[in-house]
Amino acid sequence: MENKVVRFLMNVGKSVLLPVLVYVVFAVLTKGRIVNSRTFLVILRQTVMPTIICWALVLNMTLGVMNFAAGGVVLCALIMGGNLSNMLGMGLPGLIVFCILLAIFLSFVVGILFNVMHVPAIVLTIGIVLIFESIPRVFFQAGVIVPRRDTFLAREPWCFMVLLVVFCIFYVIYNKTAFGHNLRALGSNAQIASASGINVNKVTLYCFLVSGFFLGIAAVLYGAANGEVRNVTAMGSMTIMMDAFMGVFLAFFLAQYCDLTIAVFMGTFTMRLLTNGFVAMGTSATVRDMANGFFLFILLTMSANQGWIDRLRARNENAQKANEKYALKMGKLAKQSVD
Repeated sequence: MENKVVRFLMNVGKSVLLPVLVYVVFAVLTKGRIVNSRTFLVILRQTVMPTIICWALVLNMTLGVMNFAAGGVVLCALIMGGNLSNMLGMGLPGLIVFCILLAIFLSFVVGILFNVMHVPAIVLTIGIVLIFESIPRVFFQAGVIVPRRDTFLAREPWCFMVLLVVFCIFYVIYNKTAFGHNLRALGSNAQIASASGINVNKVTLYCFLVSGFFLGIAAVLYGAANGEVRNVTAMGSMTIMMDAFMGVFLAFFLAQYCDLTIAVFMGTFTMRLLTNGFVAMGTSATVRDMANGFFLFILLTMSANQGWIDRLRARNENAQKANEKYALKMGKLAKQSVD
């Protein structure tokens, strides 16, 4: 029992260490400019929507599926759902219902096409994102305007309440349901899981449906944060998901030490810390992108070589034990020869 508690505390420390280290580094580099409650609260608020999108993406990424249509789903669901809510006078409840239902439907379409067409996910989703960006322009060329009275969800404490609710939903779905069990099994070893009777296509489709639910919530928050959202072209919606997309890889690295639900938040929060830290330093966007990419590259390299590092450590420990046994044996022989 004591060993389990110690191991748990060590894993918690390792999970929190990365964002704390990043925060301390930028606190020094910016001479304390980001070390205040207001800036910290802003960074937390900026983390909410990317975290929810990251929870949607990480489900697909567990199966090795990169869903580049996520940004298009958010944008299409928001513009279509927001305008429907405004036309029917349903206010915020209508915005939430329409955005979630439309996002689930659009994700369902992506999942069906992925299972039927059997083309690489990156090819399929990039093609679909262009379609999802075009649909709102057909019906609502001016985009959507979310009434000011409905934008409070993007402000504290409401945004943090939404984050907490979605956190609990994702945790239950991923850890406490048969779908989550099958998803983790397929992510660990698809061949063994499939041979044991798990329907890969069914789990994949459910994965898109559940991710659609989270993308619908993200669409509501995106509309509340911006107020007015215009239509985009040429994969302009990709920018909506890029912050979250970077957090996905960091989440898988941190998931070695904590639950994936927590790792997603920690990863996204760390990426927001990086971005805001470089902004506080006055660096250009190019430098920020290069630094973020280099940071992610280092972590992924460490994660990919974790097995090699463990094997090297085990080999060194075995060699040390062998040397101790050899020294003990030689000592006994020397003692016997003296006797």
